[in-house]
Amino acid sequence: MREREGFVPSYDEAQAIAGDTSAQRLLNLFFIFNASTRALSTEEIVSDSDLGYGSPQRDSDLRKFRRDRSKLAEQGIQIVEAKPLGAAESEESYWKLDRENTFATGGIVTRDDAQTLAAAIDEYLEGQATPLGRPLQSVRDKALELAEGSTPQGRDEQASNAFDPILDALWSAFATRKKITFSYRNARGEASKRSLAIYGIFSHEGCAYVTGLDDASQSIRTFRTDRIEKVWRPKGTYNIPNTFSIKDYVFLPFDFGEGESVQAQFSLPSSMPQAAVLACTHRRGEIALTEAGSWRWTIEVRDIDAAASFALSHAREGLRPVAPQAFVDAWQRMIDKVVEAHGA
Repeated sequence: MREREGFVPSYDEAQAIAGDTSAQRLLNLFFIFNASTRALSTEEIVSDSDLGYGSPQRDSDLRKFRRDRSKLAEQGIQIVEAKPLGAAESEESYWKLDRENTFATGGIVTRDDAQTLAAAIDEYLEGQATPLGRPLQSVRDKALELAEGSTPQGRDEQASNAFDPILDALWSAFATRKKITFSYRNARGEASKRSLAIYGIFSHEGCAYVTGLDDASQSIRTFRTDRIEKVWRPKGTYNIPNTFSIKDYVFLPFDFGEGESVQAQFSLPSSMPQAAVLACTHRRGEIALTEAGSWRWTIEVRDIDAAASFALSHAREGLRPVAPQAFVDAWQRMIDKVVEAHGA
């Protein structure tokens, strides 16, 4: 049997089983297994109310999970136990999607549409090293496969091995404009559950990021996809505001931090051409000429130390911190450390 990576049930299939609570639970279960990068324990499944389990009657949830696996198998979706060979069956078993033996029917794509899409993706990916290459290549191959009825030639084996189900799930939610909930572990190792309306996806220095409206903070936030540990099936539609531009969020070192964002101000010399100012500031924030004639750059930062480091790295261009005072102090401390390290 031929492997189909990261597949999604067709619209008709989804509608056929979406009429009741049991059907919703089946879709939830399929989605979380399809998007998981690891095997999931029985405990994780039957205690998760977002999946449709988590009732006070644990035995009932265990029976539901067993029935649900059988129902999914009838649809060609194989959830199999992942345990050491010869290990006894127990409630603490681990489960995964058997991708090799799982199939779904695709939608209808014309040959012209598929070739146009493939050419656009090829043009975008040419000469680029990006973590978004794998999902885009997957979209390209699947479109050609559905339109031409055969597996595209020249599929990159290494890219196939690099399949990232979480990134594919995020792409799917973004493409269909559905909010997605995920568990996220920040740089300090702290875990949280987030719900995001994805406004854009981009890559930076080999990592992929999603940007969108975060339910918890009711603000636009950016998350590293390799820190997302688990995703739930998207639900609830949204629209991307006309005023949103992904260019406003791609991407400066001080954009990440757990504290509240603050307005920081930098200065640049008046002799600096406007084109050079725009390049240095990545066209982010607000740029204006002061009465004294220097450039003033105002932008939100989440990490004061990272902003100070950014200013120091552009010191030769004349970039200097102005406000708040904590920003100026952090910059001065870094200069003092450099001077001390060189024995000056």
